[in-house]
Amino acid sequence: MEIVVDTNVIISALLKEGTTRKILLLAPFKFYTVPYTKLEIGKHKDELMRKAGIDRDTFQYILDRIFDKIEIVEPEIIKPYKEKAIELMKDIDISDAPFIALALHLKCAILSNDRHLKQQKSVKIFTIEEMLELF
Repeated sequence: MEIVVDTNVIISALLKEGTTRKILLLAPFKFYTVPYTKLEIGKHKDELMRKAGIDRDTFQYILDRIFDKIEIVEPEIIKPYKEKAIELMKDIDISDAPFIALALHLKCAILSNDRHLKQQKSVKIFTIEEMLELF
C-alpha cells in the first residue's frame, strides 16, 4: 500500500519514540512525501531538537532512519495535479495542496493528523489512529 505522509506526521515521529515513529519505521507500506517536508524540518531543526530533548547527532540519526523509509517525490511529477489540489484546498489550507497533488498522482491516501484535510473529499485521509486499524 502506498501512503503520502505530511510534515506533521514526520515531526511527530521525530519528537517522540511512539506509535507514529513505529508506523513510519515498521509498517509494510511505501511512504512518499514532497521535498518541502525536508526543508520545513530543516528550518525548525533547533526547535525540534529542543522539544525532543535530543542532541544534533541523535536528531540526525532519527531523521535519516525516517527518510530511509520515505521517498521524496520531485515537484515536476505532481505538477499536472497542482491546479486541482489548489482548488480542493483553497478554502481549507492551501499549504497542504502539494500533499493532495501527490496523493492524486499516486492514487493513494494521506497519513496526517491535520483533521482539516478531511474537509476535501477527493483524497482519503488517515490519522495515526486510523492507520493502526489497518494493521
